[in-house]
Amino acid sequence: MIKYLSDNNLLTGLIWEPENIGHMGRNYQVWINKIRRTHGQLVYTTQDGGLLKGYSERRSSDFEPFAIHVKNEYGDGVYFFNDGKDGEDVYYLIISNDRIISGSDKVVKKSFFDSLMLDIKESVYSGLEIKELKEQWIESIALVCHQRQSIIKRKQKLFVIGVAVVGIFLLVLMAILLNMMLS
Repeated sequence: MIKYLSDNNLLTGLIWEPENIGHMGRNYQVWINKIRRTHGQLVYTTQDGGLLKGYSERRSSDFEPFAIHVKNEYGDGVYFFNDGKDGEDVYYLIISNDRIISGSDKVVKKSFFDSLMLDIKESVYSGLEIKELKEQWIESIALVCHQRQSIIKRKQKLFVIGVAVVGIFLLVLMAILLNMMLS
């Protein structure tokens, strides 16, 4: 399923920055500063207008973060799906208070995921609903992404055509003016 997401220009595995890193240890702050320099940055807004950041190794504007689509479409919750034929890998994502939780948006081993689900029941995320991402949900998000990407590409083509037309117009205008000045 992760390959399906990648084939449809949806990114997973981003590093999501916590809202406030001031209380984090020095090593974490050094690490996140290095990530800021070496990874592409994505910014998303929360419903209350807060700006939060995620970082990806891929810098292409053709890709969109899967986690943001899930957040916008389905809201808060603990989301997961089994990835791979053997069912040993599980993708999970935690969204709480309209924020993507740092450390989620990852593929992990099933044993780790099971342990995580036990810990969540006793954590600040215990009130979140645990939802398995169904294939049709993932396909609908991929369709939305594909539609958005085609609109962006269409706008880019129109921009390039517009610049070319203006450039040709200016060249013709300069040629006419030069011809008038020389005669």
